[in-house]
Amino acid sequence: MKPLYILLAAEGHTPPPLVDIDLTVVIQFGIFLILLVVLTKFVFGPWLAIQKERDENIDGAREQAKTLDSDADEKIEGYDARLIAARKEAANVRAGFRKEAEGKAGEILRSAQGLSTKRIKEAKGKLKQEEVAARDGLSKRADELANAIATRLLGREV
Repeated sequence: MKPLYILLAAEGHTPPPLVDIDLTVVIQFGIFLILLVVLTKFVFGPWLAIQKERDENIDGAREQAKTLDSDADEKIEGYDARLIAARKEAANVRAGFRKEAEGKAGEILRSAQGLSTKRIKEAKGKLKQEEVAARDGLSKRADELANAIATRLLGREV
Protein backbone atom coordinates (compact mmCIF):
# COMPACT_ATOMS: atom_id res chain seq x y z
CA MET A 1 0.00 0.00 0.00
CA LYS A 2 1.33 3.41 -0.99
CA PRO A 3 1.35 6.18 1.46
CA LEU A 4 -1.41 8.68 1.10
CA TYR A 5 0.81 11.72 0.74
CA ILE A 6 2.38 10.24 -2.45
CA LEU A 7 -1.01 9.81 -3.99
CA LEU A 8 -1.99 13.36 -3.05
CA ALA A 9 1.22 14.79 -4.52
CA ALA A 10 0.68 13.02 -7.84
CA GLU A 11 -2.75 14.42 -8.31
CA GLY A 12 -1.91 17.20 -10.77
CA HIS A 13 0.79 15.23 -12.58
CA THR A 14 0.13 13.78 -16.09
CA PRO A 15 2.04 10.74 -17.30
CA PRO A 16 4.59 11.21 -20.11
CA PRO A 17 3.41 10.44 -23.69
CA LEU A 18 4.12 6.97 -25.11
CA VAL A 19 5.82 8.31 -28.25
CA ASP A 20 7.86 11.45 -28.29
CA ILE A 21 7.87 13.09 -31.68
CA ASP A 22 11.33 14.52 -31.98
CA LEU A 23 14.56 13.94 -33.91
CA THR A 24 14.66 10.22 -33.00
CA VAL A 25 11.49 9.59 -35.07
CA VAL A 26 13.22 11.05 -38.12
CA ILE A 27 16.30 8.89 -37.49
CA GLN A 28 14.14 5.79 -37.02
CA PHE A 29 12.27 6.58 -40.23
CA GLY A 30 15.62 6.99 -42.02
CA ILE A 31 16.85 3.61 -40.69
CA PHE A 32 13.55 2.08 -41.79
CA LEU A 33 13.97 3.47 -45.32
CA ILE A 34 17.61 2.27 -45.52
CA LEU A 35 16.58 -1.21 -44.33
CA LEU A 36 13.67 -1.21 -46.78
CA VAL A 37 15.99 -0.40 -49.69
CA VAL A 38 18.67 -2.93 -48.62
CA LEU A 39 16.18 -5.71 -47.91
CA THR A 40 14.30 -5.02 -51.16
CA LYS A 41 17.51 -5.18 -53.16
CA PHE A 42 19.14 -8.20 -51.45
CA VAL A 43 16.23 -10.23 -50.02
CA PHE A 44 12.80 -9.41 -51.44
CA GLY A 45 13.95 -8.78 -55.02
CA PRO A 46 15.81 -12.09 -55.43
CA TRP A 47 13.09 -13.97 -53.58
CA LEU A 48 10.36 -12.50 -55.82
CA ALA A 49 12.49 -13.26 -58.92
CA ILE A 50 12.92 -16.87 -57.80
CA GLN A 51 9.19 -17.18 -57.11
CA LYS A 52 8.35 -15.73 -60.53
CA GLU A 53 10.82 -18.09 -62.24
CA ARG A 54 9.40 -21.01 -60.28
CA ASP A 55 5.85 -20.11 -61.27
CA GLU A 56 6.91 -19.75 -64.91
CA ASN A 57 8.68 -23.11 -64.79
CA ILE A 58 5.65 -24.77 -63.23
CA ASP A 59 3.32 -23.17 -65.78
CA GLY A 60 5.68 -24.12 -68.60
CA ALA A 61 5.87 -27.69 -67.32
CA ARG A 62 2.07 -27.84 -67.13
CA GLU A 63 1.74 -26.55 -70.69
CA GLN A 64 4.39 -28.98 -71.86
CA ALA A 65 2.58 -31.82 -70.06
CA LYS A 66 -0.70 -30.81 -71.71
CA THR A 67 1.01 -30.68 -75.10
CA LEU A 68 2.65 -34.06 -74.58
CA ASP A 69 -0.65 -35.50 -73.36
CA SER A 70 -2.53 -34.24 -76.41
CA ASP A 71 0.28 -35.50 -78.69
CA ALA A 72 0.10 -38.90 -77.00
CA ASP A 73 -3.69 -38.96 -77.44
CA GLU A 74 -3.32 -38.12 -81.14
CA LYS A 75 -0.69 -40.82 -81.59
CA ILE A 76 -2.85 -43.38 -79.78
CA GLU A 77 -5.81 -42.48 -81.99
CA GLY A 78 -3.58 -42.82 -85.07
CA TYR A 79 -2.27 -46.18 -83.88
CA ASP A 80 -5.81 -47.36 -83.15
CA ALA A 81 -6.99 -46.28 -86.59
CA ARG A 82 -4.05 -48.02 -88.26
CA LEU A 83 -4.63 -51.13 -86.14
CA ILE A 84 -8.29 -51.24 -87.16
CA ALA A 85 -7.33 -50.77 -90.81
CA ALA A 86 -4.69 -53.51 -90.54
CA ARG A 87 -7.20 -55.87 -88.95
CA LYS A 88 -9.71 -55.17 -91.72
CA GLU A 89 -7.04 -55.72 -94.35
CA ALA A 90 -5.96 -58.96 -92.66
CA ALA A 91 -9.60 -60.12 -92.58
CA ASN A 92 -9.93 -59.33 -96.29
CA VAL A 93 -6.69 -61.18 -97.09
CA ARG A 94 -7.85 -64.18 -95.02
CA ALA A 95 -11.20 -64.13 -96.81
CA GLY A 96 -9.40 -63.99 -100.18
CA PHE A 97 -7.13 -66.89 -99.24
CA ARG A 98 -10.10 -68.85 -97.92
CA LYS A 99 -12.02 -68.24 -101.15
CA GLU A 100 -8.99 -69.21 -103.23
CA ALA A 101 -8.47 -72.34 -101.12
CA GLU A 102 -12.14 -73.27 -101.44
CA GLY A 103 -11.88 -72.82 -105.22
CA LYS A 104 -8.76 -75.02 -105.36
CA ALA A 105 -10.42 -77.56 -103.08
CA GLY A 106 -13.44 -77.58 -105.42
CA GLU A 107 -11.14 -78.06 -108.42
CA ILE A 108 -9.29 -80.89 -106.71
CA LEU A 109 -12.60 -82.47 -105.68
CA ARG A 110 -14.00 -82.21 -109.22
CA SER A 111 -10.76 -83.59 -110.63
CA ALA A 112 -10.84 -86.46 -108.12
CA GLN A 113 -14.50 -87.14 -108.90
CA GLY A 114 -13.76 -87.13 -112.63
CA LEU A 115 -10.77 -89.44 -112.12
CA SER A 116 -12.75 -91.75 -109.86
CA THR A 117 -15.66 -91.78 -112.34
CA LYS A 118 -13.21 -92.60 -115.13
CA ARG A 119 -11.59 -95.36 -113.08
CA ILE A 120 -14.99 -96.74 -112.09
CA LYS A 121 -16.02 -96.84 -115.77
CA GLU A 122 -12.73 -98.52 -116.66
CA ALA A 123 -13.19 -101.01 -113.82
CA LYS A 124 -16.79 -101.67 -114.88
CA GLY A 125 -15.66 -102.22 -118.47
CA LYS A 126 -12.90 -104.54 -117.31
CA LEU A 127 -15.36 -106.41 -115.08
CA LYS A 128 -17.78 -106.69 -117.98
CA GLN A 129 -14.99 -108.13 -120.15
CA GLU A 130 -14.02 -110.51 -117.35
CA GLU A 131 -17.68 -111.42 -116.86
CA VAL A 132 -18.06 -112.11 -120.57
CA ALA A 133 -14.84 -114.12 -120.58
CA ALA A 134 -15.91 -115.97 -117.44
CA ARG A 135 -19.36 -116.72 -118.93
CA ASP A 136 -17.76 -117.93 -122.14
CA GLY A 137 -15.34 -120.06 -120.14
CA LEU A 138 -18.13 -121.34 -117.89
CA SER A 139 -20.46 -122.05 -120.78
CA LYS A 140 -17.73 -124.14 -122.44
CA ARG A 141 -16.95 -125.81 -119.20
CA ALA A 142 -20.66 -126.21 -118.47
CA ASP A 143 -21.06 -128.14 -121.71
CA GLU A 144 -18.10 -130.34 -120.85
CA LEU A 145 -19.41 -130.91 -117.32
CA ALA A 146 -22.91 -131.63 -118.59
CA ASN A 147 -21.45 -134.24 -120.99
CA ALA A 148 -19.34 -135.73 -118.20
CA ILE A 149 -22.32 -135.90 -115.82
CA ALA A 150 -24.60 -137.34 -118.47
CA THR A 151 -21.96 -139.92 -119.40
CA ARG A 152 -21.64 -141.05 -115.80
CA LEU A 153 -25.32 -141.13 -115.16
CA LEU A 154 -26.16 -142.95 -118.30
CA GLY A 155 -23.06 -145.03 -118.25
CA ARG A 156 -22.34 -144.34 -121.81
CA GLU A 157 -20.94 -141.48 -123.88
CA VAL A 158 -23.28 -138.84 -124.98
